Amino acid sequence: MPEIWLGYGDAEIILDIKYENISKILKPEVKTINPEDLSAIIHDNINLQTSTLILITTPFPKMFDILKTINESNSKLDLQSPDIFVLSKPFTLRLRQDIYKETLKIARIEPEELLKKLPLYRNIILIDKIEYDPVFGFAGSPTKLIRECYPNVMNQIYPSIVGEMPKPGSSGDALKITIESLSKLTCQMIHVYSNRETIDSIYIGHEINSFLDAIERFKEKTSITGEYLKSAFISGSTSYTSQLDLGSSLNLLWNNCHSVLDGGTIVLLSENRGGINEGALSKFIEGRLDLNGLEKYQYINEIEHINFLQLIQEKYEIILISTLPQVYLNKLGLKSVTKIKDGLDWILRKYGKYSKSNIIPFSEITSIRKNIT
Repeated sequence: MPEIWLGYGDAEIILDIKYENISKILKPEVKTINPEDLSAIIHDNINLQTSTLILITTPFPKMFDILKTINESNSKLDLQSPDIFVLSKPFTLRLRQDIYKETLKIARIEPEELLKKLPLYRNIILIDKIEYDPVFGFAGSPTKLIRECYPNVMNQIYPSIVGEMPKPGSSGDALKITIESLSKLTCQMIHVYSNRETIDSIYIGHEINSFLDAIERFKEKTSITGEYLKSAFISGSTSYTSQLDLGSSLNLLWNNCHSVLDGGTIVLLSENRGGINEGALSKFIEGRLDLNGLEKYQYINEIEHINFLQLIQEKYEIILISTLPQVYLNKLGLKSVTKIKDGLDWILRKYGKYSKSNIIPFSEITSIRKNIT
């Protein structure tokens, strides 16, 4: 049997699967940028000055390489150290440990506080890694800011969600509204294509709409072809929050569920140590969200997942490997098993001992297109 390790929260678990049951392991190539080249790109393209705020809109393991390079350039210029914030829920244990190891002064900031601070700085640098997203098409600093800080803009975007299937990799109305809404924000942006271990590419821009160029270059690197099958294993682990809560895991599902044929089965690794966020998912589980006409609502955090679940509930069988209680998942129409082996056994019983599955280990940075032969 091949050793296939899949991300499960902050750890990895092994999928003991026979070669004959694997169609393909679908993941993009991630090369390693030379550290000297990384430093040179940042040094040559990022303007540093006093009164600088660095905002990490999604914490990810390789952000420390970027922060250390900026600090080194800052020291050479004899400038005051920048203030570094993470727009984040309470830090995960692994993130706290990594910050401690790097001896960097990094603070968590809430959306309301961030909006008050932004006008106080002369220089703003946004840092994030690009991922696929079922609402905006792509995730990065602009989309994270809109989600977290601008509820009125999310209300404008909401009509483009209701009744629509997930749209990962598509630059539609939601992304257009995002770019237009943030067009007056003066900032520099650093985005990367990376996994946990390495940075492949870095994209630097000096205005919000430069994100559009970055995502096109990201898409070129991360779009891969594969055969659409009746079953797949989906996971993700390239950021600290890939499987933190149910909503994060469902994003992994939506990014590539289209690669499973109608009536198929998806096993989703979904540890969810952070549980279920306050928002649409929890309201629905508690019986406080009426599904008769989702269009009547304004945007509620993570309501897109309720919309997508309604649209695909007859299309796929979804099985979670999760710490969440089954009673909650039942209300969402999701099944769960305790071990990944149980998920594999489920598929083999349903489709036969010689059936094949696709394995998608990094769904947040993978876009699968149908292999046309």
